[in-house]
Amino acid sequence: MTPSAITPYATTLKDGFSMVTCAKDEMLLNADKHGDGKFSYTMGSVSNVSIVHYTEMIAKEDLKTMTIEVCYGFCRTIQEMEYFGITNGRDCYCTPYFKQIAGDSSDCDAPCDGDPTTMCGGKSKSNIFEMHHCGNTAEDLATADSLADTSLVALSAVEADVAAAGASMQETGAKLQEAFGQVGDPVAAGNCQKAKESAGDVVHAAEAGAAAAETLTALRAKAAGGALDTIEATEELTVSISKATEAADAQKLALTKIAKTAIAPTTNTAIQYYPVMYFVDKDFVDMPSTCGGDLAADPLVGDHGNCAAACDNVVGECVGYSYMADGASGLCFLFSKFTSVTYYTGAKGAGFLQREMPLKGEMPSKEMPSKEAPAGVTAQCSAKLSAFEGANITPQGSGKCKGCLKELTKADRDLPAM
Repeated sequence: MTPSAITPYATTLKDGFSMVTCAKDEMLLNADKHGDGKFSYTMGSVSNVSIVHYTEMIAKEDLKTMTIEVCYGFCRTIQEMEYFGITNGRDCYCTPYFKQIAGDSSDCDAPCDGDPTTMCGGKSKSNIFEMHHCGNTAEDLATADSLADTSLVALSAVEADVAAAGASMQETGAKLQEAFGQVGDPVAAGNCQKAKESAGDVVHAAEAGAAAAETLTALRAKAAGGALDTIEATEELTVSISKATEAADAQKLALTKIAKTAIAPTTNTAIQYYPVMYFVDKDFVDMPSTCGGDLAADPLVGDHGNCAAACDNVVGECVGYSYMADGASGLCFLFSKFTSVTYYTGAKGAGFLQREMPLKGEMPSKEMPSKEAPAGVTAQCSAKLSAFEGANITPQGSGKCKGCLKELTKADRDLPAM
């Protein structure tokens, strides 16, 4: 009843609200004792109360574009107000109670000036909201923090995997590109350049995930002490943590997709693949080789057997892969078509064999074990048996062989040394 005694936003008295009704409110018409409606004031002898208008208490330069939250944020700091109403899309008032009176057939269909997706009353009716105090802001903050912890653990795990994959792809690609460039294998070097380019995207994705995790971690540190000094501060932190958790979840999903395209599966299905030279010239089936052609997917990190599993996952597209490694760090290049092969006939131990091979002319046994990749640079181009069984893909001068290689290069030297 004394406007000069009101200090908006000094103390937060409520911590929640809910929609009550759309109605023509007598309080808006006859309970404004001090504002523009003071000449229509009739509540003195009834309840001796007055409504409080947002625009009459807040300086013009501080007014916010009206939304339900703006009106609530104002009215919940005004003493003895239990409801707030909004009319005409922008007019907010606080009231100790509301009194519905007969009105016309109009609706509360005026979009809020600050949020057109919600309604803020109508020309003659108000959207009326009840305010309450549940005293559960600390509990809400604790719940939000618990959910954030779960999201952070999941995000951090996949971010670490993707970051490691990006770093490995970048480093291994650079080393192998230089090495194969020195021995005159431009196709292998070109594949490594593609790996470096893919690594950039992988690294950037991991960095975005790390940034989301850092933001959420900082907010959780603020929440470590429980509820803050005011209800409003606690609510704001709860909302911030919830939004940061949503962002972290989105990053986790994005990184999970990146991981599937950048990291070969942990399963080993190499038994289904034979060195590509098996389908060219079995005299050189145990020689290291590199290959080029049409890529079926982006480069991945993984070991020889994992490359095979990655190829299996590109159903109907991948017919083989090129595996190149520098020691334990390997790269997989999946192909939908082979166009060139380079095989190294001077290998002296650095070459990689997929499995112990049988005598010339015999089909390999599926029980034959795979060898472990030795230290140093290794390379093996492998083809899916089901796609090439019984075929000879040696280049044909006629050009009529669709599945045949266009280029076959014999490199009478060892693989490059690092």
